[in-house]
Amino acid sequence: MKKIIIAALFTSSCLMAAESVQANKSGVDGEAFYKKRCSVCHGEKGEKADLKGMIPLAGMDAGKLARTVRAYRDQEERHGAYAIYETNQVMREATYSISNQQISAIATYLSALK
Repeated sequence: MKKIIIAALFTSSCLMAAESVQANKSGVDGEAFYKKRCSVCHGEKGEKADLKGMIPLAGMDAGKLARTVRAYRDQEERHGAYAIYETNQVMREATYSISNQQISAIATYLSALK
């Protein structure tokens, strides 16, 4: 049973990562959306890391970044093993209305930055 659950979680993560790589097909401008919604805290090019627990986002793996943002957005819906990220009210409020396509576009934009 444990192996089945782990395999299901792994498969789900792989599918979400693949989705984030295909962000440009959604027609969302990741750079413009990031600058409008995220740059105040994370910096113009995802370089800011001066707040507690914040790491630079530039160059981060797109799949990992997309999963993290989705986890913040969906934190009220997580229970048990799915609660892999700490609750963060600021990120929850910043991401509650962002679609999966917008998250994927932002993640793809940031992963391309150095």
